[in-house]
Amino acid sequence: MSQKKVDAYKDYKKNKDKILKKEKRMTQFEIGAFVVVCAAFLAWVGFSVYQKATVKPVEAETAVEAATEINMTDYIEYMSELPYGY
Repeated sequence: MSQKKVDAYKDYKKNKDKILKKEKRMTQFEIGAFVVVCAAFLAWVGFSVYQKATVKPVEAETAVEAATEINMTDYIEYMSELPYGY
């Protein structure tokens, strides 16, 4: 082994407790963040399902009929100018 590797190994052994504690904290943080995200997702899904399940009945909706007037003169003139021999 090279001296660089030996020094790195000695440094690791010397600070092993600190390194392992830091890794353990990071793992716990990652698991906690994952649990929070999953809980938020499940709460959102549950709330959405609850809203869909408890929809109040809509009263009789009145149909609104709207009449739209269309000016077809330009279209008729255009069609009259076209030759019919495709």
